[in-house]
Amino acid sequence: MLSCLPAIRRMIGKGHVMSRTSALYELQQIDSGLDSRVARMRQIDERMSDSEELASARVQYEEIAERLAQEQAKLKALSHDSEEAGSRLRVLDRKMYDGSVKNPKELGQMQDEAAHLRVRVKSLEDSALDMMMTIEETEDLEAEARKHLEGVQQEHELFHSGLVEEKEKLLGQAKVLQVKRQRSVGELPWADLQLYERMRRSKGGLAVVEVRNSICLGCHSSIPASVMRQARSQTDLVTCPTCGRIIYPLGEAKYEEFDHNLDNVDK
Repeated sequence: MLSCLPAIRRMIGKGHVMSRTSALYELQQIDSGLDSRVARMRQIDERMSDSEELASARVQYEEIAERLAQEQAKLKALSHDSEEAGSRLRVLDRKMYDGSVKNPKELGQMQDEAAHLRVRVKSLEDSALDMMMTIEETEDLEAEARKHLEGVQQEHELFHSGLVEEKEKLLGQAKVLQVKRQRSVGELPWADLQLYERMRRSKGGLAVVEVRNSICLGCHSSIPASVMRQARSQTDLVTCPTCGRIIYPLGEAKYEEFDHNLDNVDK
């Protein structure tokens, strides 16, 4: 919103002297431009952190992946136990049928143990089969959650890159505005600058406001005709009787040339 500043400079070059109000209005436009860009850059910094959707997708995937890891560990333990029980059963069967055990009591004990092991092996195999089916279902969920997370991450990265580009542009504009501010401040009377800075602090950053059709755009109150006449004279700084801000009349021929536009800071 600075495209009008060169116009103001040209007016001065033609013999027109910038009024105190015009000079402060120019500074206000620069500061408002800086404020809006700094605020937007802060919003960008906040939004560049992980989004709620991304965080949720990551948590969901990690929970499913952890569940899958636990199920795989259980299957591994079942398989190990089943293999051990099966190995012991094969040893017993060999001893019972190769004639190496002659003692009837010992043979009876081995038969009891073998029967117990057959039941255990069957139970372990059934549990392993159930776990394999559960793992298959969890793997499908894990693949779906991973695909969703990757999609959200990709969208976030694209959004993030757009924010980075926007922030870089805003930062460049802010640097230009800082240079313009230093130049503007250097041309102001010290007392006017101090008054302006105090009002900026006490008036929410807005010390100088436009007046259109006798309406203060700071508080939207009507400005009395006598105050408007004083403001048009440009002999002193005039404030709004309601909000106390310095007023700058617009909408009249001699003020139209002071159309401060901060949107294009590259000019």
